[in-house]
Amino acid sequence: MIFNTSWFLVFFPVAFLLLACVPGPRLRLGTLLVLSAVFHFHFAGPAGVAPVFAMGVATYAGGILVGRAEGPARRRLFVAFLLVPVTGLLVYKYQALALASLGTLLGSPLAEKLGAVTPPALPLAISFFTFEFVHYLTDVYKGSPAVRDPVRFALFAIHFPSIVSGPIKRFQPFLAQLEEGLKRPRPEALVSGAGQAALGFAKKLVVADAAAEAISLVQAAPPSRTSVVLLMALLSVRILFDFSGYSDIAIGLSRMIGIELPPNFRTPYAATNLAEFWQRWHISLSSWIRDYLYIPLGGSRKGNARRVLNLAVTMFLCGLWHGPAWHFGLWGLYHGAGLGVHALWRSSRVGERFSRLPFANALSLILTVCFVAYGWLLFFYPLADVARFSRALFWR
Repeated sequence: MIFNTSWFLVFFPVAFLLLACVPGPRLRLGTLLVLSAVFHFHFAGPAGVAPVFAMGVATYAGGILVGRAEGPARRRLFVAFLLVPVTGLLVYKYQALALASLGTLLGSPLAEKLGAVTPPALPLAISFFTFEFVHYLTDVYKGSPAVRDPVRFALFAIHFPSIVSGPIKRFQPFLAQLEEGLKRPRPEALVSGAGQAALGFAKKLVVADAAAEAISLVQAAPPSRTSVVLLMALLSVRILFDFSGYSDIAIGLSRMIGIELPPNFRTPYAATNLAEFWQRWHISLSSWIRDYLYIPLGGSRKGNARRVLNLAVTMFLCGLWHGPAWHFGLWGLYHGAGLGVHALWRSSRVGERFSRLPFANALSLILTVCFVAYGWLLFFYPLADVARFSRALFWR
């Protein structure tokens, strides 16, 4: 975790004090950009900074050009500039997976050659950069004013608390806070931000790391029904407290320097159905895939069959976004199928009658938690291990 490295534990207090001493909102804004650039360069290195810088420059220029254009030229420019971050993501993150899969499909000699191709080093947080650049270009194409100030656009891109694990920002509310520069945070914001960051560190370093240690012990033993159920529970705890801990640290530290980031988790395991779970889990990601994948594919507007297909495609891509391995895609399809079944169930007469029963919410909560917990096996383990765990869980 970057936030608990010795470098960052020195960097943030120095950055905080420096921002507190710099006079004037405009100068503080420029100072924060320099600090964010230092952070990015330190953890990404020149090889990681270069592609993100190129994608950012293209996105900034593309936004201005798309905003000025009209008619068919506007769409052509939008598509051309949109391909820049998307292509960058595909090349850097998924090239190795694509080559290995293609080699396996076409035959052994070719598989060896393609498998030997060394992919470029993965730039730090390229997935988050891509999502924010795609959002920016899409919203400008739909009518939002392009950002002409390169300093404000650059800060939107590399604001250091949110680089590593989000939350995924929307440029309109983020930059609206910086119209007059970076204002000093209010005392209550400092206190609440420090408290949320401290909570995030406790989640990650105490709960999530302890769960990870317990997981290593459980998975080392031969699988049984009891051990797999325990493993699912531990995985559920680990990923929630790990990821929500990261988010709390990012949101808290950002608030301490005067910028609000969007919330990212809201008691997801309290959801009574899968759609509600995704409204509570990694909120900035789930809202992004809804707005920029699911709805453009047609959403629920073209009948139930198309709706289920759109959910499957959207969640498959969401799964692959988490990592360049097919088990992530399968995890996404698993959730897409669950969301499709839930949508059909909710719109059916039986589903409507069931929802009125006194025990409906409690049973729905249990089923949702169990469905999500089994899905973490698909998320964390290769398919061979998932098959081994599943045999122990369901047939032994």
